[in-house]
Amino acid sequence: MENEERFKDENGMIQDDYRIEFYEEHLKWLHKSIEAGSNCFGYHVWTFMDNWSWLNAYKNRYGLYRVDLETQQRYLKKSGQWFGDIAKQNGFK
Repeated sequence: MENEERFKDENGMIQDDYRIEFYEEHLKWLHKSIEAGSNCFGYHVWTFMDNWSWLNAYKNRYGLYRVDLETQQRYLKKSGQWFGDIAKQNGFK
């Protein structure tokens, strides 16, 4: 998603519901394939903090944590919170 900063709420958290929807849909299909006999022993996301791709002219961010380029501070995104919750619960509904 280009210009992800536009989804920042009043507390500074990126409300990246589009990323949550993507992960949730992917994980649901992964679960179905495991139930059908596929061999999967783990899952991880592309990157835990913002990573830029030269293919996208460095415009898109991908991480579960936002990186402030000025201060190098890291901030949890909504998707990071969501992913942490499902890991603690060992799944979602």
